[in-house]
Formats: sequence, structure tokens, C-alpha cells
Amino acid sequence: MTIDIESLVKDVKICWQRAEGAKSRSGCKIPSLDQRDRPAAMCIGPNHHNPFYRQMEEEKKAMLYSILTQVDEQHKAAVLTRLMDAIKALENEARDHYLDRAESMSSSEFVQMLVIDGCYILGKFVLPHSCCPSTSDDGAQNGSAMQNMELVRDVFYRLDNQIPFCVLDEIHKVLHGKIIRSCTAVADVLVTHVGDLLENLSYSRVHALDVHASPWHLLHLLHTRLQPTAEWGSEKPTKGAAAHVVVSCASTPGFYRWRPATQYDAAGVRFRKFDGSSCILDVKLDGATLRVPSLVVDTNTYALLRNLMMLEQHNPDQLGSHVTAYCVFLSQLAGTPGDVALLARKGIIVHLLPSDSDVAVMFAGLCVGITIGMDEPKHNYLHKERNDLERIYNSRLMVQHTRNCMTLPHRNPMLVVALLAATLGLVCLLLQAIYTMKSYYSHRSTGWHHHHRHAHRDVKREEVAGGYAGGDGATEEGGGRPTPMTLLYAPSSLKQRYKQKQVGSIPLKKLNGALVD
Repeated sequence: MTIDIESLVKDVKICWQRAEGAKSRSGCKIPSLDQRDRPAAMCIGPNHHNPFYRQMEEEKKAMLYSILTQVDEQHKAAVLTRLMDAIKALENEARDHYLDRAESMSSSEFVQMLVIDGCYILGKFVLPHSCCPSTSDDGAQNGSAMQNMELVRDVFYRLDNQIPFCVLDEIHKVLHGKIIRSCTAVADVLVTHVGDLLENLSYSRVHALDVHASPWHLLHLLHTRLQPTAEWGSEKPTKGAAAHVVVSCASTPGFYRWRPATQYDAAGVRFRKFDGSSCILDVKLDGATLRVPSLVVDTNTYALLRNLMMLEQHNPDQLGSHVTAYCVFLSQLAGTPGDVALLARKGIIVHLLPSDSDVAVMFAGLCVGITIGMDEPKHNYLHKERNDLERIYNSRLMVQHTRNCMTLPHRNPMLVVALLAATLGLVCLLLQAIYTMKSYYSHRSTGWHHHHRHAHRDVKREEVAGGYAGGDGATEEGGGRPTPMTLLYAPSSLKQRYKQKQVGSIPLKKLNGALVD
């Protein structure tokens, strides 16, 4: 098999050029996420673009024509041509915002899609607030665009359903002076919408924003409003500080996650709603009290938090991981219906779902596939709170158990009686077992000695009996005549019989001497 070296070199060169080009790209990538369901209200951008979505495409084209109605018929084509040319000049920059550079679309398809989708977003969310007569006639419909939460979810929340913000700015510049009478910038109008949206949801009350830096897209605009306002949120630890944290964590018990809310509550940790917070990320540990801002949970909460995490996962160096750390905290704290019920009683979770179990299932699956360094200060802005809370949990758990034992007689006297009875019964069983074993081994030892003594006596009797039965012809060694030592250990009855039988053959004096000696 031969290898085509020239083809391989070209392929390697193309890959190298793409990698080098990616370094100079926009910091944000708009990926094509693995979301099986397409947007229900509106498809924006190349990831879900499909000309066969007839209803959506017709709605977007109708919005474009409503914008062009402000010029006469002979100038409509000219304005549309200017829009196409302006976006054509931004094609490379716009493609750099997408992870795959939208390579499945040709240049003309890509530019046309950006113009139509960009005009739809401007016509729905910007132009009604920029003194545009074409859209103010239909104010009832367009003015309520931000109240259409299904449309807001698809256009603002979904990371894979975005177009670059520079496209919106460029379209606005082309239309300004001819159709748009106001000089209000696109970012200013959308910042107001996003601020009102997050404030109504109690997600953020931050009003001061740096709108001079153009956002990447609408989801990024939402992300800029969700920043922890506490000092630790913007802390940039040095390498020495990070190393110190790692060492201190290693000295604490190895539990590297948040515990469920019910476990903290059982150990005496108190939960309070943080009324003075400016953002849902402002979690604060005050002594043994964990203060958490209230979170309103509805059917769109999962989509918003999940897509914000995915935005951070694709841009960790530019955006950090504040929202990811908060979502990990929330998913581990409220992962069971009991945890959700506890936090709901404290006012920390206000949910509009059918049951606490639905909320727990949503939180439990919120961070599936998400990675974060829990003990790295630059990745987890709540690392200090988690470590401090773990130490408080371990120290107060023993105190709480002791306190429960001290207050048990007052809370349930019958339980104390049952506990004492069970303890007494256990002690009696233990003593009975000890004395049974002791008696068994004592009896066994006594029986062994008794058996050994009787066995030894039987052996001696047999020896004496054998000697006596041998007669006069036996010698002392052969066993015919008993030896003096044999007679010494013989019973008294046998001695008397021996005297009577052998008195004629053995001198009585010697016999008596052997017996006595």
C-alpha cells in the first residue's frame, strides 16, 4: 500500500491553517449543541436553519418586508442590496463566531440568512423602541415580544440559536437615517430589555453595565448581567493562594462536593433568604447561616441556566465559570424532593412546577456533562464557602447529636424507656453468654483431670493384676511376680490377697518391708 504524501501534506497544511485561524477568532463560539428538539417558536442562525420550516421562514420574511415598507417601491431593492452588501463584508467575521464556521452553507445562503434573521430580531425587539413608524403601527404585537416567553427562550436563552451581535449593529447602521429615526443604539435597547427581564425574574438587579464593549450575541448579553457582586466573585488569586487552598482542603475531610440541604439542616446549619443580594450568584456564609438569594423556578429555568453554563464551558478564559459554580452548588444542594421542600419553606426556591419532585429532577440533571474544578478559586468562586461550610458541618454534627441525646427525655419519654429496656436486655444477654462460656470451660478442665487420674489408676491395677496372675515362676522383670514398686502402688485389698498367697514363698519381713517402703 502506497501513501499519497502530497495529499497528506495538503491535508495537514489545511488543518494547521484552520488551527492558526482559530487563535485569532472571536472569543465566543456558537456551537451546534446536542439538543434533539429544535426551537419551538423561532429558529435563528445556521444551526437550525431549514427552508422547509415554512411557517418560521414566512414570519421572518414578513418582518423584513414590514421594515422595507417605509421606503417606496423603487428604493426597496436598493435598501435590501445595501443590507446584503454590508453583511457580505462581515461574512468572515460572522463565520468565526460559529464553532464549525457554518461550512454547510454557501456564501449567499449564509449572508441571506443573517440579513433575514437579523431584521427579524430588530423588528421584534429593537425597532418598536427606536421610534420606527413601521413597527409602531403594530405595537400591540411587537410591544409584547418580551412577554412571549417561548420566543424569548428561543432567541435569548439558546446558545445554538444565535447570530453575532455585529450583524445586528451593521443592519441598524444601514437602516439608520432612512427607516430608523432614533439614534438609540441596538445594545442600549436590548440591555434595557435584558435588565427588565432578569429583574422581573429576580435573577439580577445590576443596572450599571459597560455597553461600550459590544456583546457577542444575546445570550452573552444576558451573561454580562449575571456576575457575583461580592468581593470574592472578582477575586483573582495568585498561584501561592491557590496552592494554599489546595493544602487546606487536603487537611479537611475528603468530601469534595456540596451536601444536600437536609444534611446541613440536620447538623444545625441555618438557611436564610438573602434579601439584600443584587444577583442570584451572591451566596454568602455568615457564621453557621447560609444566605442564598431567592430563585424563581419555571419551565424556562433549566434552558437559561444550562445554556449559560455551556457558554462558559466553551469560553472559560474569557467568561470564567461563575454561573457553572452556582449551578453545581444548586444542583447538589437541592437534588431531592426533601431538599427542595426545605429550601421552599425558607423562601430560597420559589417554583411554579407541579411538585417538588419535578424541581429536584430538573436540578439533578442540570449539570450532567459539566466539568469544573471545585477546589480551584479561579474556577469556583464559592470554594471558600464550601470548605468553611464543610468544617462547620463536621464540628456541629457531633454537638447536634449530643444535644439530641440530652433533650431526648423531654421530647419522647417512651422512647427513652424503650432504649433503657433494650440496653438492659442486651447487658443481661451478654452476662449470660459470659457465664455460660466460663462454666463450659471450667467443667471441661475438671473432667479432663478426673479422667486422667482414673486412667492412670486403671493402668496400675492392670500391671499389679498381671504380676499376680503370673505365679512363682515369673521374674520381677517379666511380670510373673510383682515387684516392690508394683505393690507399692497396688490397692490395699490386692496387697492383702498377695500376702495370703505368697506368705510361704517370700519372707514376711521382706514383704512387709516392700509394702511399707
